[in-house]
Parts: sequence; structure tokens; C-alpha cells
Amino acid sequence: MTWWRSGSARLRLRRRLLVFSAPIALLLVMVIVKSLSVVIAGESAVTAFTERDNAGLRRAVDSLTVLNVIEPAKAYFAAGSLAVLDNRLEEADRQFSESLSRSPTGESCSVRVNLELVRETLGDRAAAVLDGRTAVAYFIGARTVVEEAPQGCFAGNTDPDPQRQALRNEALPRLNQKIGAAQVAPPPPPPAPEVPAASPPPAQAGGTTTEDGSQLRLEPGTPMERLQQILRDAAERDGT
Repeated sequence: MTWWRSGSARLRLRRRLLVFSAPIALLLVMVIVKSLSVVIAGESAVTAFTERDNAGLRRAVDSLTVLNVIEPAKAYFAAGSLAVLDNRLEEADRQFSESLSRSPTGESCSVRVNLELVRETLGDRAAAVLDGRTAVAYFIGARTVVEEAPQGCFAGNTDPDPQRQALRNEALPRLNQKIGAAQVAPPPPPPAPEVPAASPPPAQAGGTTTEDGSQLRLEPGTPMERLQQILRDAAERDGT
């Protein structure tokens, strides 16, 4: 009966080991599944961004956000790209900043380029309405991103696209020039005196209008259009 008791003891031991190891095995399976989903969703995000597919990019962002523990930087990067497509640059700034904080320095160039472009565009918008203080803050934030970048990310970069290469290479002197210009910009003009409200003009066909009748559209070649094109080109080349 000794052999029977010994066999029973071994069986109980195997059962205990199986019970204790089951959560670990389940965790490993979840890690593998999440790793595969990150790759698939990341590729989908690149495709959706380059094709301006907001809905597709939003689905990819949702997929990357679920169990966001493997490569959290990618989820924030994709969310920032979606915000750029939606013309929500303040949100893009926040998402790219989160992605940068979770990216190793040596792998941070792509997100740094995007974050610099977003902040510079926000600074340009503030400068256009003579809000020098806000413009300087955004330009300085963009300059910090450039100054802390790894070597070859901006100055001396080897981007195959000549326009992007020049844009990245000249980022620091361009930002310094904009900071200087914004610091001496004149204050905004005083508000116009109130006038009696007039009856609204008849609605015109041809696009969505604001309350003052001006059309809400971005003409080709505007800074926002160029920013989106540059980020799409970079996403198509580098991936998320």
C-alpha cells in the first residue's frame, strides 16, 4: 500500500501545482493576445490615419486602449493622431505628451516630431490673433521637445522626404525666431463698440456656417492642412 499512498500524494501535489499555476498561465495567454492585438491595431491605426479614416482610427484607438499595459505609448500616439485628424490640437498635445513620457529616449523621435509640430501650430494660431503670451508658451514647449530629442531627430535628420527633412532640420532656429517675434508682438486691439443687433442674413447653401455667417472650412494649404499631411506622410513611413 506504500506505493498507492505515494502515488496519491504525487497526484495531490500535481493538482495543487495545476491550481496555483492556472492564473499564471492565464496571464501569459492574455499577454500574448494583447501583444498580437497591439500589432494588428497599430497597423490599422497607420492605415486609417494615412487615409483620413477617422472612424477606422477611432476603432484602432479603442483596441489599443483595452488592457493598455504592453505598449501604452502606442495607444496614446494613436489617440494623438486621431485628435489631429479631428482638428483637436490641444487634445493631440496631451496625448502625444503622454506617449512621449512612456517612450524610451532612443525610440521617441516620431512622437517628438508630431508633438513639436502640434505645439508650433498652436503657437502660430495664437500669434495670428495677437495672443503673444500663449504663442510664446507653445513655442517654448515645442523648443523643449526639440532640445531634449536624441541626436539626428531634428537637426541632421535623414528623412527621405525633402520637405519634412528641412522642416525638422530647421525646427530650433525657426522656433527661436518665432519666440522673439511673439515677445515683441503688439497687444490685441480693444474690442469693437457694441452695435445694435441686425436681423440675420438669409442662409446660403454651400457649407456649414457659423452664427456670423462665415463658412467653417479649411482651405487647402492652410497650416492645419499641412500639419495633417506631414503627420500622415510620417505615419505611413514610420508606423505608429
